[in-house]
Amino acid sequence: MLTVIIIVLLALIFFTYVAIPLIFPGQSDRLPDSRDPIKQDLEEERDALFRAIKELDARNDLAQTRRDQLRARYEAKAAKVLRALDERQLELKENVPSRPTQRKRFPYVTLSFLSLMVIMAALMPSYVLPRMNGGTVTTFFEGDIEQAKALKSLERAANKNPNEDNLMALADAYWQLNDVAQAEATYLRMTSELNPVPALAYSRLGYLKLQNDNDIPGALTYFEQAQEADPSDLDTLYTLSEIYFSQARPDDAVKTLETYLSLPAGADDEEVKTRLELFKQVAPVLNAATQDPTQETLAALADTYWQVGERERAADIYIQLLSNFDAHNGLAYSRIGQVLFFSGRNVQAIDMLERAMAIDDANLDTLLFLGNAYFSSDRLEEAISTWEHYVEVAGGEEAAGRVPGLIENAKARLAGAPTDSTVVEVSGESLFAANCAACHGLAGQGGIGPTLIANSRAANEANVRNLIQYGRGLMPGFIASLSEEQIDILVDFVVNNLAQGQTSERP
Repeated sequence: MLTVIIIVLLALIFFTYVAIPLIFPGQSDRLPDSRDPIKQDLEEERDALFRAIKELDARNDLAQTRRDQLRARYEAKAAKVLRALDERQLELKENVPSRPTQRKRFPYVTLSFLSLMVIMAALMPSYVLPRMNGGTVTTFFEGDIEQAKALKSLERAANKNPNEDNLMALADAYWQLNDVAQAEATYLRMTSELNPVPALAYSRLGYLKLQNDNDIPGALTYFEQAQEADPSDLDTLYTLSEIYFSQARPDDAVKTLETYLSLPAGADDEEVKTRLELFKQVAPVLNAATQDPTQETLAALADTYWQVGERERAADIYIQLLSNFDAHNGLAYSRIGQVLFFSGRNVQAIDMLERAMAIDDANLDTLLFLGNAYFSSDRLEEAISTWEHYVEVAGGEEAAGRVPGLIENAKARLAGAPTDSTVVEVSGESLFAANCAACHGLAGQGGIGPTLIANSRAANEANVRNLIQYGRGLMPGFIASLSEEQIDILVDFVVNNLAQGQTSERP
């Protein structure tokens, strides 16, 4: 049946090729080149492809291998479009009746070739277009082309009518495409051309300073301007309080959160109430250390930061203690090592934790995390030895919590047997620290992003997975930078540990 269809199609081609020129010998396309619809479509597709290729250089959220794959596909598609465009231009040029049409020769060669194809199709039916089982076709990513067209449409709208809505939509689109320079330029354009300046433009500039430049003073200026433009914006107030706190201005942080809670929309926010209590707890200790930075006041500040979950800030203070006062502070080495481990920096973590163990080999936190770091570095014998010492110091297996399970898991891996997921919390902690802690805090206690500890919204697995993969608002997606297995581990850690109010600091 398939062969019959092919023969019929070839016969139609044969007839069309012979009959049309004889019936309409002088036919030509009357449209000029610039108005030819096929040519216009090809030119638009070419421009969109070139834009997509150019924008790949700014896609820092994609791995280099992924960008290379996309670039190869775009360039292959662009080459096809350019060839089609050249062929169309040649057709248009040939069809322009610049001189009397000459008598065409009868196409003996072409017709002979078509006749041969018909005969071969009839004589060899079993070899004409066999079905490809399981075959796949590589398709072009139309979404990127549509995205480029949408961006061009937003640019036209903003240039034609530069009002708040059009400029904000354009700037946000640039940001979503990771074109930070254009996004910042457009937000700045809003601050210079619009009156009054929308508070959202200032806050967007503040977030850009935080996320891309790590320019905290610059971000602080923009968020203060955002608060002045809209004193009731809760997101601005919360972020501003965190910046004040990071800049050792706890009194301003407390005042800002009190303003937040005084507003009707923020009065019942339990997360902010908890954060305010933390600020109030830290404020007197921080003020004392700022006014008189002695060994005692700095140690008290570091310990307070650690107790309330501000681990990175605690580590910074512990480094000051080691550098300026006591180079043999085992607790400082241990806690710095734990923060390094959470951040995925195993080599440095092992160095700090080994120093801590040399000073105090009975500190359970040091032993636990040194074993974790050894295990993550595939130094299994050292991990087993360290955890066995933990069990001994703790007073036996019953008092050692999950550490005996970690030992069995390490022994199984050392023997070459498949291992279970006993250490999934450790891997989850490392992934969380490397990708999420900058906004949500090292222990999930919150920061620029909301707290995740005992948060019912963070207990919804589908919601958490969607957020981690694709992002939302100012939170980026990680589907291009994390593997499926890593996303699974991270989702499990957030849903089953942080959202349940658990951490794995201690077994």
